[in-house]
Amino acid sequence: MKPSKISLSSIDYLVLSRELSKELQGAWVDNVYSNPDYGYYLMVFRSGGVVKKLVIIPGESLFLTRRDYPVPSTPESSVLQLRRVVCNLRVESVDQHDFDRIIIMSLSRGGFKARLIVEGLRRGVIALVSEDWRILFTSQRIELGARSLREGEKYVFPPSNIFDPTGAPGSLEALQKYSSEKLGRLIAGRLGFGSKTMSEICRRMGLDPDSSVEGKLPLVFETIRMLIKEAEVSPKPRIYYREGRPVEVSAIRLLSLESMEQKEVETVSEALDEYYATLGFEAVAKDEKSSLELGRLVRIRENLASEVETLRNKARMIMENLPGFQAVLDAARNRGEAPAGFKILETDYGRRTVKILFNDSEFKLSLDSSAASNASSMFEEAKKIEKHLSEIDGKILLLKEKTSAERRRMVPERRVERKWFEKFRWNISVNGNLILAGRDAGTNELLVKKHVSDRSIVFHADFTGAPFVTIHNVETPSEEELEEAALMAACYTTRAWENKYASLDVYWVRGSQVSKQAPPGQYLPKGAFMIRGDKNFIRNVELKLWIGVSDDGEVAYGSLSKVKARCRKYAMVLPGDKDKNREAALLAKRFLKDMSLPREALPGLLERIRSIIPGRHCEVHYMPPVPPEQVK
Repeated sequence: MKPSKISLSSIDYLVLSRELSKELQGAWVDNVYSNPDYGYYLMVFRSGGVVKKLVIIPGESLFLTRRDYPVPSTPESSVLQLRRVVCNLRVESVDQHDFDRIIIMSLSRGGFKARLIVEGLRRGVIALVSEDWRILFTSQRIELGARSLREGEKYVFPPSNIFDPTGAPGSLEALQKYSSEKLGRLIAGRLGFGSKTMSEICRRMGLDPDSSVEGKLPLVFETIRMLIKEAEVSPKPRIYYREGRPVEVSAIRLLSLESMEQKEVETVSEALDEYYATLGFEAVAKDEKSSLELGRLVRIRENLASEVETLRNKARMIMENLPGFQAVLDAARNRGEAPAGFKILETDYGRRTVKILFNDSEFKLSLDSSAASNASSMFEEAKKIEKHLSEIDGKILLLKEKTSAERRRMVPERRVERKWFEKFRWNISVNGNLILAGRDAGTNELLVKKHVSDRSIVFHADFTGAPFVTIHNVETPSEEELEEAALMAACYTTRAWENKYASLDVYWVRGSQVSKQAPPGQYLPKGAFMIRGDKNFIRNVELKLWIGVSDDGEVAYGSLSKVKARCRKYAMVLPGDKDKNREAALLAKRFLKDMSLPREALPGLLERIRSIIPGRHCEVHYMPPVPPEQVK
């Protein structure tokens, strides 16, 4: 059964924006993926050594997930374009736009600022825009009326009639003209709250949605404000079920769904995560020709339907102002002046046509026909187009049946809980000991404070911004282990790697020599420590990593001697100019081919290799496979 599309409200987005702001503010964008088969994007963030994953479904929803969502091993070129801009940007804020179903994530690094806009409205997109609102990326190009979304153009928010009662003085008076309408239609349609929130507002007011609006507007406004305050002060996110299947998600308790089975959860993200994990995603089987034709026909239908509406509106306008249009036609025939309210834009006496401007609308009329005949011709033209629309509708229906004949369903797997040390960079030494390195200021701080004792050995490159490294619970490491830890300290000094340093000096000290106490009058920022006493230097540690894969698919990295002893296939990674993500994908595919590993191993292998390569750029040199008998 195909899962029903989730119907999040503007109130749900209000709570969701606050949750995401709390979880992601200050986090760094680590990567972004897309799965075009199932229509979602996956953004990965890092914050204090913790990885956070955000699923974005344009036009529908977004949420943080604890599950593993599959993504193609080779990303589309558009996603690579998005990656190049957003990776390593910091999340400054996450906000709801104008109480609408739109989230704006402000990102920055240095002097560069950008906004990631996620539209939850129908036909919504993901758009990345610059500080001056120029579009840098859009998940879909749109050409609809006044709204055009293309790279390089100014971003335009989608049209919306959502009503925010907290900032709309005089709205009561403006809505009085709809007093004769049905209450449900006013709330769901004109105020833009949709059927779910409309049902809840009517339930809390104790009124029938089919009753008249007359005299009820003050109560409607008061109830909406009450729901918003409830969402701001004490949200109670929950999932609603029917026959054991989730059918709805809400940020607040809905009295209108009180009779349904329900489960309260901590956050809207948690509710959405469970909703999609239970129902999964459906994707149309790949029939590219049918899908492209279907999209083309839908666009043609939309344009023709718009043309029918325009023709009829213009014909009605002519009939309602018949004397004036007749007068302007006579004036055009006789090269006279147009009557008041009309303007002759262009007269083509060869083709016997005239262009007229009236009420900001342009009319192209025949000089050989009366105003009434021109209007009649427009009505006839609209009828002909409508006949064509019926034929297109039939073709669209057939194509929809064809493209949905074979569907496959994907249910994201629950993410395996990470081991405690995976919040750091980690490696296993030649003696089987755990080597840990900080990923950023937060994990540097955590590493030294929680996992370094007085007798531990701590490594640090002689370079500003280098990570701290330690061999966990080892007081007397071997010479090989000292070199391995020094290699990690040098290679993961990101600024040195990105600036293509060939080598760095690395020193080691005991944990008792590392202090958070700054000299008088000075301050130590997060992740920084004072080193007191003598330092033991390991000079000229090359920024060169070796990565290999063993016959059982395990990834090993570090020095050449260690990797060569365990793996038949390996590669050398140096600082360089090539994109790390692309090089990691190529390397994973080469390993997969030469080691005869199953294709299902590719995503995990790619992610592990990508996480090992330092910085954002590199240079990879592949080595020929070693015969099995030569591997120790």
